[in-house]
Amino acid sequence: PADWKVVDAFMAAAREGNFDQLLNLLAPDATVTADPAAVLIGTPEQIQDRHEVATFFNGSAHAALSVFVADRPGAAWYDRGKAMVLFDFTVTDGLVQRITFRAEPEVMAQVIRRRGSQRRP
Repeated sequence: PADWKVVDAFMAAAREGNFDQLLNLLAPDATVTADPAAVLIGTPEQIQDRHEVATFFNGSAHAALSVFVADRPGAAWYDRGKAMVLFDFTVTDGLVQRITFRAEPEVMAQVIRRRGSQRRP
């Protein structure tokens, strides 16, 4: 349950441009990585350092919507109603440890749009 709250709070802070909240939700050694399919469509391959991750997400993610991937919380960037890139979160001890941008077709086929506070697909 804590993972849902952390993911939702992180994405809200990203959309609202709440830099301090982003920093508070990121582990000190937080990183962003991407699979090759996501890199091909323009995501960064890697972002190191909590400050850099917060800077990247600050005020962004307006086209990202809450999703399920399997039974886990996540977010996905949508273009014209289609999920294009999954933001796959790893949360440890209540902090975002890692975000992996994923765009492989087999992963994207598992993405289900989540409505409001919905916690199950």
